[in-house]
Amino acid sequence: MTGVVRPYRGVAAETRREQRRKDLIDACLDLVDESGVGAVTAEAISARAGLSKRYFYESFRDRDAILIAAIDSVLGPMGTELRQELARCGSTDERVERVARVLVRTFTADRRVAALYTSAPGNSALAARRREMIDEFTPTLVRDVLRADPDDPRALATTLLMVAGTTEVLDRWLRGDLALDEAEFIRTLTALGRRLAAP
Repeated sequence: MTGVVRPYRGVAAETRREQRRKDLIDACLDLVDESGVGAVTAEAISARAGLSKRYFYESFRDRDAILIAAIDSVLGPMGTELRQELARCGSTDERVERVARVLVRTFTADRRVAALYTSAPGNSALAARRREMIDEFTPTLVRDVLRADPDDPRALATTLLMVAGTTEVLDRWLRGDLALDEAEFIRTLTALGRRLAAP
């Protein structure tokens, strides 16, 4: 006989589970920002979130799983915002600028997110997720920025160069290697993207 899961203090079990998951991801981001990816363990995250470790394993298989969930919690909304913004744009130049603006704003709105993003090369799971991100965004950008066929090899090559190059340049800028303020960096990304996107 299956037991009935009753609300606790008026809050449904699924709602409590989702809140615990969110609290664990927030704790993970805090730890990455303060001490780096090496500080991320199930024990440390659970303690930071004020939860028993069993709740960690209720939502995540291991530390790599929560790191990926943390970066996806940012990339998912960013993808949605990009699609909405691009739908309002006319020219290719305008679409390139809008992509640069959304991208930079995503990673500067929360310094914990920037810390996680720049940690990717040192963690195999995060590095793999960043590569997957390039593969996922590329066809969308071919269609919505260049307004080209994703099967067109020239358009695909151009967009791959734009996405992979932007990924690396963004990483360097977030690390402080490029002495540009946010507005200058957006203008630089936009100018480079427009050159690549030119017929």
